[in-house]
Amino acid sequence: MIRAPKVVTAVVVFGSLLCIGAPARADVILAEPTDGPLGGWQFYSTGRVGAFVEVLRGDPIPQAYGTDPMTGAPIQIHPVGDGGIRPGPTDPLLSPDGGSGQGSLGAARIRSGFLPNILAFGLRRQVTPWTRLEAFFSIWAASETINRRTFHANNPDVREAYSRIEGPAGSLLVGRALSLFSRGGVEIDFLYGHGFAVGNPAGFDEQGPTAGHIGYGIIAPVFVAGIVYATPKFHGLQLSAGYYDPATTVGIYWGRTKYGRPEAEIAYDFASGIFKLHMFASGAWQKIYSLNLAVDAAGTSVNIQPEADVVGGAGGARVEIGRLHVGVAGHGGRGLGVGYFLDGSDANFAKDTTHELRTFTGLYAQAQVVVSKFDFNAGWGVTRIQALDADTNPNWCNGAMSPCAGFSTVTGVPLPSSSILKSQMGWSGVVVYHMMPNVHIAADYFLSQVEWQQGEKQVVHSYNLGTTVNW
Repeated sequence: MIRAPKVVTAVVVFGSLLCIGAPARADVILAEPTDGPLGGWQFYSTGRVGAFVEVLRGDPIPQAYGTDPMTGAPIQIHPVGDGGIRPGPTDPLLSPDGGSGQGSLGAARIRSGFLPNILAFGLRRQVTPWTRLEAFFSIWAASETINRRTFHANNPDVREAYSRIEGPAGSLLVGRALSLFSRGGVEIDFLYGHGFAVGNPAGFDEQGPTAGHIGYGIIAPVFVAGIVYATPKFHGLQLSAGYYDPATTVGIYWGRTKYGRPEAEIAYDFASGIFKLHMFASGAWQKIYSLNLAVDAAGTSVNIQPEADVVGGAGGARVEIGRLHVGVAGHGGRGLGVGYFLDGSDANFAKDTTHELRTFTGLYAQAQVVVSKFDFNAGWGVTRIQALDADTNPNWCNGAMSPCAGFSTVTGVPLPSSSILKSQMGWSGVVVYHMMPNVHIAADYFLSQVEWQQGEKQVVHSYNLGTTVNW
């Protein structure tokens, strides 16, 4: 039997939505059991709705020009690779080669923030006095339509669907949920930075949500099908291990996988009075395989199946001393991606030459001061990509050809055919006013400073104002 729905105000963990911590909120209890000594199923809902006005000002994606040695006229020498802020067409202007080029970046949208609109439902019950079973399901939907095409449908995204059993021996989660690798860094950003704000305007010309400091010091975990076991906490220490559906890139050299991806996290919590400490470290590994056989120097296929290991580690800590909250995080690894694990960026590996995986590192720091109903947040982060010899050395193939593959001589001097991303640095400031426990108004600023390997740069300012209602 169940009795009539009611709303209860209980402080719970936001992990139902993101598997990470969050400010206090209230579940909405839709149905509550009354039968049996342990009761039956409790049915509840949680979620949020929000939208922000976002205004961008700054530089377009850079275009590099040199001089044609035959005519002396300006000529574009190479495009830049992935990365930077790409809001769509900019104001046109006359380019050095006499064509139509890109002018200043100026654009605005009304869109979702760091989290989109979310509607989630869950069922939970006590199986025994010591064991609880839960099933959870969440649907995400951005406020804005794809590419500003307002006639397009905003299709819902089933972001989470899992069951979890918890007892004295720990917990076991089966289904689609947030992965373990680097979730501690995103947790810091959510709690002390952009949980009710915008940050990095990712997907501006397509569809949100936005990304806070993801890609600017943080590599994000992903929502993916998996099986995850977590030990009980022992003096604040907890170990989690998961086996996930593998990630792959589509239609490029490293386009195959055979087995799933193991990830693990170890975390430690300590609290005493107004002091709270959370420390974490995580890792992930996945083997990837080429679509085709290897080739020799003459371009002939040989009976070797190339393979590589994508591997990464992340760690950090957050500290709360009363109203002051501080968090730091870092990550590093080979072939990881800029924004999330194997994100398909052309920075992941040398796709036009050796196919070697590039090394990524990231560092992020965030601070928050809570004053009455206001949060004042400030953050900084940088993600760097290490250049390979084949990116910068026109003779990387030991003189087998001149220049080697991946270089062009349009200016008479061997130059890379494309300029790969070198770094993305972001600075952020956020003010949140908690008008009510479930109503939040935020104004935030994000400065994006991006550089590519051949010296091209882009600076973009993002200004945001919006509101969020959560339950």
